[in-house]
Amino acid sequence: MNNQTRQKPSIAILGAGAMGGLIGGSLSEGGADVTLIDVNAEHVDALRQNGLKLKTDKGERYIPIPVLFPWEVSKTYDLIIVFTKTMHTTSAIAAIRSAIDANTVLLSLQNGLDNKLSLMEFVDHKNIMVGITTYPADMKGPGCVESHGEGIVRLASASTAPPLLDYMPELFARGDIKAIIDPQVEVAIWEKVIFNAALNGLCAVTRSTVGQIGAHADTRELAFQIIGELCATAHACGFAVQGERIEKTVSEALEQHTSHKPSMLQDVLAERPTEIEAICGAAVRRAEEHNIPVPVTRTILGLVRHIDWHL
Repeated sequence: MNNQTRQKPSIAILGAGAMGGLIGGSLSEGGADVTLIDVNAEHVDALRQNGLKLKTDKGERYIPIPVLFPWEVSKTYDLIIVFTKTMHTTSAIAAIRSAIDANTVLLSLQNGLDNKLSLMEFVDHKNIMVGITTYPADMKGPGCVESHGEGIVRLASASTAPPLLDYMPELFARGDIKAIIDPQVEVAIWEKVIFNAALNGLCAVTRSTVGQIGAHADTRELAFQIIGELCATAHACGFAVQGERIEKTVSEALEQHTSHKPSMLQDVLAERPTEIEAICGAAVRRAEEHNIPVPVTRTILGLVRHIDWHL
């Protein structure tokens, strides 16, 4: 990678929803060369007419930013950050295959455990980065994303470091996004999966906000039982997740994010398929491989599968 590419790599955000909009808009504000790619016609139209309306603790502003439908992509990119729902990853990347060349790096900041396996279908292992973000983000209508509070992006390479890896913290920092290279990112991914498993499924099944789950002793206890089950699963898989840290994060969410509707609940209310397979499904499969009993997680998985089946 030459110095010019390093200073301003061409970046595509695949999936310009809440998180894709937040990260893409922030990077663009920081001077990066960013293009949003999405299939939602109403959203794309609003972005083209008005730019991205981004509301954060810094205030409300409109960010002019290029946006394309997948079939309009006509160039290759140095970096493609994938934010699609996990069940759409393969089809979404396949739809922009022409945007990928031998030097393109794919970065997944999606939910779930198996994202790098999907990316391996399209690029060499050395051109894959994986990670998580803890930034909150919500869609507030077509072309409008809102995010309040702090977060972090943790990322690492899937094998040998791609050329862009060392530059990523600086790239994100220019957009006021905190990012670090974390060699233990797989542990962080597991911890986020456990956090999501503890809250998303329960909220989806009961159609409750996070605060409503926390306010009732029975559902609150179920959340912490899921944490215990999946910490045991992660440990059996060789990942040193910290149960106390996850419990603390979930407790804070139950107390402080009382009105929050997790993405899985939003999907159920909108009658869209959920990401239950990438979160609870993947965790239960690993538990089965190691003979770890996960009765509560398995029950939530079955109930959300039932909801998905009726969509």
